Formats: sequence, structure tokens, C-alpha cells
Amino acid sequence: MSQSKLNIFHFHIVDDQSFSYESLTYLQMSSKGAYKELHIYSQNDIKDIIEFAPERGIRIFVEFDTPSHTRS
Repeated sequence: MSQSKLNIFHFHIVDDQSFSYESLTYLQMSSKGAYKELHIYSQNDIKDIIEFAPERGIRIFVEFDTPSHTRS
């Protein structure tokens, strides 16, 4: 992104029929609401993105589209 001079990452964590975010509060949301177990952003995945982006001048805008776009 930074090489293309893009500096905002619009992160649609939940924007589909799947709930792909690993919630620490609602533990069954991702395990029962994701398409597959491989299609879940873990807490470590999100931490890595949050640490990686600022080092490259990228801001993160997080969006949870719920409940309208999720069936979970």
C-alpha cells in the first residue's frame, strides 16, 4: 500500500455472511459464524496488522458491519 501511496487501510473485519473476527467476549461467534476455521482473523493476526501498518505510514480504519451483513 505504501508503495502505491495509499495510506488508509479500510479493514472490513465483518462485512459478509460470515463473522470472521475472533472475539474474546463472544467466543462462539467466530467458531460458529465463520465460513471455515481458516477464515478467522485471530487476535494475533489483528495485532500484527496494527503493528505493521504504522511502520509504513498506513492508518487503519476498522469497520464491523453488523447485524445487517452477518447471518451468524
